[in-house]
Amino acid sequence: MLTNLYAYLGPYSVPVFRKLLGAALVSGIGDALIPIAFAIESHRVEPSGWGFTLVLLSLWLGRLLGMLIVRHTRPAANPVSVMITSDIVRFSAQIGLFIWLILHADHNSEAIVTITAFSISSGIYGLATAFIQPARFNAMAHIIPSKHRTQANSWMSIFGDTLSIVGPLVSSVIMISIGFKSVLLIDALSFLIGILMLTRIKVNQSGHTTDKIINTENEIPHINNVKLPRWINVGFMTWLFVALTIGILGTAGPTFVIDRNSSAAWAVAAACMATGSLAGSAISLLGVIKSLSWKQLQLLACFSLAAQILCFLFVSVPLIVWVSGFFGSALVTVSGIRWDTIGQSVGSDKHIHAFAVRDQAVHTIGIPAGMLIFGVSTILNSSAAAITIVAAVVATMGIFIATVKTPDFL
Repeated sequence: MLTNLYAYLGPYSVPVFRKLLGAALVSGIGDALIPIAFAIESHRVEPSGWGFTLVLLSLWLGRLLGMLIVRHTRPAANPVSVMITSDIVRFSAQIGLFIWLILHADHNSEAIVTITAFSISSGIYGLATAFIQPARFNAMAHIIPSKHRTQANSWMSIFGDTLSIVGPLVSSVIMISIGFKSVLLIDALSFLIGILMLTRIKVNQSGHTTDKIINTENEIPHINNVKLPRWINVGFMTWLFVALTIGILGTAGPTFVIDRNSSAAWAVAAACMATGSLAGSAISLLGVIKSLSWKQLQLLACFSLAAQILCFLFVSVPLIVWVSGFFGSALVTVSGIRWDTIGQSVGSDKHIHAFAVRDQAVHTIGIPAGMLIFGVSTILNSSAAAITIVAAVVATMGIFIATVKTPDFL
């Protein structure tokens, strides 16, 4: 039992991991409050909905631009410095909007002016956010021994899932009690504390330990020319369709579940999906299904996600919808954690950076594309056909990846 406990808590034996996790947790507290706060405040300022749409679009365009910049940069010698810079920019975006609101508190600004200020802040926020994940991904590869990486990624995911569950509730309470400016201030302060914690982290380049999956001899100097194995690129293709499906679920889910049942049924479904993701993180931490290869996990994830989206579309029994949401989220999370662990062992810094950037690109493009597909199909009165096709394709992707040859130890 003590051996198992050591395995679960193994990453905490690395002091730098404790600091990195603490910094991610602190800044994540503020991040978890922001989506609901912006949604509520944007609706208050502009009730028809175009205002919040513009804010979300600015956030996405900022992330897209940041992703393109990251894609054309070399991996940083010290990834923690990139994380610090990103948090400084995000702190500036939030505190800047806070100051703007304070200065205009006595002015009845038109909705377009306020929404423009929100959009500028969101765009800058999204731009800086695009740099965080690749840098943290690379830092994890440097500081965590390979035997602890699955557990380390699981702990990161567990705390992230917990914040995603608690954040909206806490944000709503804060918005009702002390207002939007307080949420911005809390977010800015969380970044400031996170920055101070990150400054205490030093990544030892010689401490970079990895079970290299690919041969890194004769490396190509430019990051855009770094080649990853075919099976990894096929894996990215499956994740693109997973992200596409998640994007559709984000918009089609509440639409269909509320139409067929009620708002309460959707609230429970959303809670089941969040709980499923948390359960998936715990399953990965405990190594319950470590005997399954990543290909097998991805097959299960694709099948469960296809079943989930079809249940949301066609099934009117709430319990079935809730169960499908739980298992869909759980299996996607388990596969995602294993995929991250693979990426952190893929080779040299250039290969790890290329993996992280492409992984981020897949989700940055796939999720909004899924939302767009649902929006367009709804206008054309063909949403059921479009969703059914996407479900069939994502299931096919799961079968396809299961046939691709990968290293035996994966």
